[in-house]
Formats: sequence, C-alpha cells, structure tokens
Amino acid sequence: MAEKRSMVQIESLEKYFGEDKERVHVLKGVSLDIPEGALYTFLGPSGCGKTTTLRCVAGLERPEGGKISIDGKPVFASGERVYVPTNKRPIGMVFQSYAIWPHMTVFENVAYPLTIHRRPKSEIKKRVEDVLKIVGLHGLEDRPAPKLSGGQQQRVAFARALVNEPKVMLLDEPLSNLDAKLREEMRFEIKALQRRINVTTIYVTHDQAEALAISDQIAVMHAGKLIEVGSAHELYSRPKRKFTAIFLGLTNLIEGRVVELGGDSKPGRIETKNGTFAFVPATGLVKGQTAVISIRPEHIQVHKQRTQGLDNVVEGTVKEAVFMGDAYHCQIAVGDMLLRVHTHPFLSMSRGEKVYLHLDPQSCNGLPAEDIEGMDETMLGD
Repeated sequence: MAEKRSMVQIESLEKYFGEDKERVHVLKGVSLDIPEGALYTFLGPSGCGKTTTLRCVAGLERPEGGKISIDGKPVFASGERVYVPTNKRPIGMVFQSYAIWPHMTVFENVAYPLTIHRRPKSEIKKRVEDVLKIVGLHGLEDRPAPKLSGGQQQRVAFARALVNEPKVMLLDEPLSNLDAKLREEMRFEIKALQRRINVTTIYVTHDQAEALAISDQIAVMHAGKLIEVGSAHELYSRPKRKFTAIFLGLTNLIEGRVVELGGDSKPGRIETKNGTFAFVPATGLVKGQTAVISIRPEHIQVHKQRTQGLDNVVEGTVKEAVFMGDAYHCQIAVGDMLLRVHTHPFLSMSRGEKVYLHLDPQSCNGLPAEDIEGMDETMLGD
C-alpha cells in the first residue's frame, strides 16, 4: 500500500507566553507529520501544549520559532518571516464552545463563512444543503439555533467548518460540553463523518477513552514536548515510554533491574523484589538498567489454583473486589505490591481470598524507569 502524503507538517515549533520573569516555555521543539485523510489526535493533560499547537496550526497563535506547512505550502516559517493569517489558511475549526450564533437559523449559521466571502446565493444554498445532509441536519435549515439540542448544535458547528471545503479540520475538545451518553454517541458520529468526507482532521482532547475510540494516530504530549506517536492500539498495548503507559488508561508498574534482554522471540527477564519476570523490553533498554514492567489490569489472569508450566505466576491475596457489571475490579496484594486486576464477571472474588496471578509475558512491557524530568503522577489528568 502506498504511503499517504503529508497534509500538515510541524517542524521544531517553539512558543512562549508572557514576558521576562513571567515567560513560560509552552512548546519545546514540537515536530509532527500528519498524513492526508488521517484523524490525528493531540492527547495530554491540561497545560501540555496540545491546544496551543492546534491554535498555531490555525494561525490563532504566532509561534516564536519553527515552521508549519499545510498541503506542502508554508503558513508559518520563523526564518523566512512567513505568516499566513487564519482566514487565508485552508482550514475549518470547531471550538469547544461551538460558537453558534443564537440569533441565526441553522442555515444562516452554516452559510456564514460563505456569506462574508460574498459567494453567489445559488452556490451558498447548494453547499449548505449538501453539508447539512452530510451531518444529518437536512430539513432543519429554518430551525432557530437556541432550539437545537447539544448534539445538534455540535453538528451545526461541524457543518459550518465543512462548508468552505477545508483541507484540514481542527477540533478543539469538541465534545466536552456534552453529557456522558451523548459524548459516546458523538465519538462514533465524528469517526464515521471523518471517514465519509476523508478530510485530514486534528483533534485535541485530554480524554484517553475519546482518543482511543476515534484516532488513526495519537500524539501524546506533556509539558510542551512530544512524548510518543502511534496508533491507539500501539500506544495502549505496546507503549515505549512510562508516561504513555500511565496516562493512557490504567496500568500496573513493577520496578526492577534488567538481567536479560532476550531476542529472537525469547523474552527478556527483569529482577524485582517479588521475583524474576519474563517481559518484552522496549527499544533502547540495556542489561543492568533500572526499568519498570507495565501491565494492564485486564492482561493479568486470575486462577484459584496454582498453575504449572507458566512464566510470571505469583501468589496474591484479594484486598478489594468490586463488581462493575462487565468485570470485577480487584486490588490484589503480592508481597509489598498492590496490583489492579480486572477479571471475568463470572469469576467471583472475595476479600481475603488467596489467588494466583499470571502476568502474561507478552503483555509485560519493559520501559525505562526514568522517563520525564519533573513528571508527577498527580499531573496526569482524568
């Protein structure tokens, strides 16, 4: 399959806010290459720089350094003094607040970008009708904006962003004002819409579940830096950085020292306070290095009897077991560790019960113990 060409290129982006002693370094050399037609998500905790990066692509913030190109044409280049204003960039944008005009109808809201550019009335009518069909609002052209539901207002914002036929769609936390059930429904709608129109889309969120559900690629950010880029499955199942493992869903971290790196389908081995475990080392780990195993709660199997012939089996005691409908969410003590484990709902668990845990070696990701300077788990957001 031919590799998709790049639609948005971000090179060594630098951005500061404030002046003198109050100056804050917000973006620290961020570089990204976003393929044409991709739904590409910037994910990270509050203050990581994801929205600032989006606003730089939109032209709403002017960086101090770096370069941004859309469809091969520079829209910002610090060394060449290039700066294309927002209204001249081939983008559509949906804001967190929707920014719907309350005194206008659905048609008037969607037509607004074409109206201010003085497009012919016949062209405006056709393009608005076409885009309202795409977002499922056909027939509501004359409905006043305040009489729309939250989901319908969100679709109006999408339609208005699409009506100019942009090359890139920019979505800044577009679902944060919706209730939980509608947010989940809209995730599927956004993904289906993006696939249908095949427009390159940059999506900003701090919600890990949202990012996993909709993204072709995710760029994980922290403290103004790009931490890791990959598909949702890659980042969740095989992260390369400790920060990614912690931020993207729940995980257990087991500290130790690498004693074997393995290779040729043979797992590595890491020595911990609770025994030696087989694991899959991340690229760059070396023998003797301090490392951590990251393993997700659902990748730990619980047995009531000791099993034979398996690596990574440990004895534990159930401290808590909460029935959640689709699983038991358990805390199981193994030595001085407390592991989070999700078990099948038919496997009843009770406090104080002795169990045996199998930590699947292929799901034990070995990562560098030292990750990011100043990283604090309280900063990891929700």
